[in-house]
Amino acid sequence: MDCHRNESQRELEMGTKPHFVVIPWLATSHMIPIVDIACLLAAHGAAVTVITTPANAQLVQSRVDRAGDQGASRITVTTIPFPAAEAGLPEGCERVDHVPSPDMVPSFFDAAMQFGDAVAQHCRRLTGPRRLSCLIAGISHTWAHVLARELGAPCFIFHGFCAFSLLCCEYLHAHRPHEAVSSPDELFDVPVLPPFECRLTRRQLPLQFLPSCPVEYRMREFREFELAADGIVVNSFEELERDSAARLAAATGKKVFAVGPVSLCCSPALDDPRAASHDDAKRCMAWLDAKKARSVLYVSFGSAGRMPPAQLMQLGVALVSCPWPVLWVIKGAGSLPGDVKEWLCENTDADGVADSQCLAVRGWAPQVAILSHRAVGGFVTHCGWGSTLESVAAGVPMAAWPFTAEQFVNEKLIVDVLGIGVSIGVTKPTGGMLTAGGGGGEETAEVGTEQVKRALNSLMDGGVEGEERAKKVHELKAKAHAALEKEGSSYMNLEKLILSAV
Repeated sequence: MDCHRNESQRELEMGTKPHFVVIPWLATSHMIPIVDIACLLAAHGAAVTVITTPANAQLVQSRVDRAGDQGASRITVTTIPFPAAEAGLPEGCERVDHVPSPDMVPSFFDAAMQFGDAVAQHCRRLTGPRRLSCLIAGISHTWAHVLARELGAPCFIFHGFCAFSLLCCEYLHAHRPHEAVSSPDELFDVPVLPPFECRLTRRQLPLQFLPSCPVEYRMREFREFELAADGIVVNSFEELERDSAARLAAATGKKVFAVGPVSLCCSPALDDPRAASHDDAKRCMAWLDAKKARSVLYVSFGSAGRMPPAQLMQLGVALVSCPWPVLWVIKGAGSLPGDVKEWLCENTDADGVADSQCLAVRGWAPQVAILSHRAVGGFVTHCGWGSTLESVAAGVPMAAWPFTAEQFVNEKLIVDVLGIGVSIGVTKPTGGMLTAGGGGGEETAEVGTEQVKRALNSLMDGGVEGEERAKKVHELKAKAHAALEKEGSSYMNLEKLILSAV
């Protein structure tokens, strides 16, 4: 192993391996997978620089450190100041999920454009073996392709979406079927992957197709970046999405590299939170250790998923009354009304008592480790692609509760195409930072307690259909792990990605 590392290092010093500059978009759900992609590139022998901001450096460095000997020594984390104060943002507001109100979102995007100027100055100074060979940038860094052209390097885009969702977006751009319907709740077809049916309403479309998005004025820039990029890097694997990656390449005329599931890039020992100092992680894992195999229902709606109090109460009543142990991650618990906080205190356990029925975690939880635990039998998810893929990689079936962005499209993939989940039955998006409404506290509940219970029963005790879902997701788990092994589809795509930058 040491000899192999020394040989790879000599190759890098001789300039035979390219230098990737990776610039994550400044949102937690985007930063984690793109930094994991950087780790995989380094494990394949490439030199990598990840450029981020001071407030995000710890998160980025922690992901790099988890890669261990597989490539961390080939990765440089570079911090460049983010002009938050100059844009009128609070000090340290360097991720979109930390923006205090929707009104300030445009200011954040303005600051990100200024950040791009500083990144460009840094990249122009890279020389010798550290000269930029290839740029991989998050979707909202719309200045990235201009910088890459200036430096004579290819530029690849990372959306954070799966290939199926990107394929649906291409169809929407090309054919505009949503413009032909008269009502925001009228269903229309998005026939991108026959024979599977994909029907959506205008409300359920990704943000770039919604007039209510507060950065609508930036959407033309996003599209120009998509069209100008040389290729697309996707956190997925070819065996998962039923030919979606190939169809996306044909639709866009671009190279598409499916290189996931990137959450598998780290050593299991390093990924075990019981070896860490985080109390929440230890509490979750100890609580799970006391549960029977496949008996626990895990509930989490991502790093930014916050329900209106009325909807959270309907969900909560269903969770505390169901027959399965529940591990429930609640974001924004501190801002809930007093009566909801009181109900949570009375009906859930926050201490991790081994025999408690509902463990509520108010904030962060070690999701990859939770999903991989033998006790977890089902996952109620917002259908963010990172969470979806982590569930597939762990072999856990899902109940789909989409909130926003492309999550309603992901639900179609989970439930209708792959057959590894059930639908809660949500038809309307939940307001968030990038949509009008901001996830406000006055919203009513769309989904009632009994509807939630029916979906949970189908997920956890669905009889023959439930066993079939479990079988399918376990088969996909095996394929996910095989994809990143030598000669696997994602392994080979990483090799092709590196060759494309030489």
